Amino acid sequence: MRRAVKGPVTHILDWWHISMRVHHIENAAKGLLQTQDFTGLPQLFERPAKSLRWNQWHGKVMTAATHLKVLIIDCDRLRTASKEQSAAAARVIARCQELYTYRSNNFEALTNYGLRHRNGLAISSSRAEGCVDDTGNARMGKRRRMRWSPKGAHRVAVTRAAVLDGRLSISHLAA
Repeated sequence: MRRAVKGPVTHILDWWHISMRVHHIENAAKGLLQTQDFTGLPQLFERPAKSLRWNQWHGKVMTAATHLKVLIIDCDRLRTASKEQSAAAARVIARCQELYTYRSNNFEALTNYGLRHRNGLAISSSRAEGCVDDTGNARMGKRRRMRWSPKGAHRVAVTRAAVLDGRLSISHLAA
């Protein structure tokens, strides 16, 4: 069933992209814990990585940011450890900073994903991305006689988005 869009569109960060960045942090933290002669307390590295996703999902944006910063600080303390631990800690720090920057650059688009999900609202742009990919691939295939140019495909996408969010309607076209 297709719902008509009413009113302005709310821009949110795609949950999948956030979740994958958290997954990269979790994997880097696991790699750190598996280094030989690990000198830190495992709980200092496991808990923030695990609770980061929960806090972000439930809209606790500042708590999630605090967990990121704490994880960075704890990993920074391991930089003087063995070469293997230092490299693993640097990977965790890099992944944390990547997510922190991504969140900071898109702060106004962060939301309570759990609440949106419970209310039946979108938390991901995967459906829209899939439609765009299908349409683009069908129209831009190399074996098609009449295919869109990249510039033409972009224009169609912009026009379609304007129709969907109400900036452009049939009455605008008739005038």
